[in-house]
Amino acid sequence: MKVLIYDNKEKDKEKVYFNQLVSLLNSNKIEYKQLEDCDLCDKEDADAIFTLGGDGTILWLVEFANRNSIPIIGINAGKLGFLSEFETAEMEEAVSLFKNGLLKKDERLTLQVSINGETFHALNDAYIQRLYSKEIGCMTADIAVSIGGSRVERFKGDGVVVSTPTGSTAYSLSAGGPVISPDIDALSVTPIAAHALGHRTIVFSSDKNCCLELVGKAHGGLFVDGRLISEIKKDDLVFIDCAKNKTIFLRRKEFNFFKRLSVKLKDSLDVE
Repeated sequence: MKVLIYDNKEKDKEKVYFNQLVSLLNSNKIEYKQLEDCDLCDKEDADAIFTLGGDGTILWLVEFANRNSIPIIGINAGKLGFLSEFETAEMEEAVSLFKNGLLKKDERLTLQVSINGETFHALNDAYIQRLYSKEIGCMTADIAVSIGGSRVERFKGDGVVVSTPTGSTAYSLSAGGPVISPDIDALSVTPIAAHALGHRTIVFSSDKNCCLELVGKAHGGLFVDGRLISEIKKDDLVFIDCAKNKTIFLRRKEFNFFKRLSVKLKDSLDVE
């Protein structure tokens, strides 16, 4: 049995949580390797990745975990921790349940985002958002959306976000999109600050691809799980499909998405 550990050094500056986790793994005779940023392009074989950090830490590791088909055990050392299964005070329980095979798989749809020959993965979302340009200022983004090869809408506003069910509780929700249960094989397209009152979220089957095209003069940025991947210009095409592999989490057997949603959304009101 071998695991990887990724420790967010901003969240664990004194390595308190890392050292605690290592001690628990050693006492349970579980082999481990610390994963650094420079390792994320490598191929690895492990039974799980323990992440010490917040949701951003997990999103940072999605590309690596998805590519290597390694499940994630999230330990929340951040604030909200919507994606994590355990808090830092529950590390002993996490290691014990893992060692004894008492965690269940939670498989999540993951986006494959392609632009100009490059491909990226996103657990939450991919979106185009208008950017400021010295030449034209910060104009309204005009984005054509095609689903399954057919043009379905042309949104004008600040941008468009394409979301997985996991990401439906993130940026898409803030933009007015619906919450989609993670066991539903569907994606959604939600306009960001749309100019037309009739423009609303489109939910579609995950077996259909999606294409976003910037058709106006505005400059835009392509963001994947919150990271700016590329600046895009008129007529650039962004292709979005479901990745071949799903991102896998290991969770308690009693995990309930709707209970987690209720608790964490309430907690988010208290996060400074």
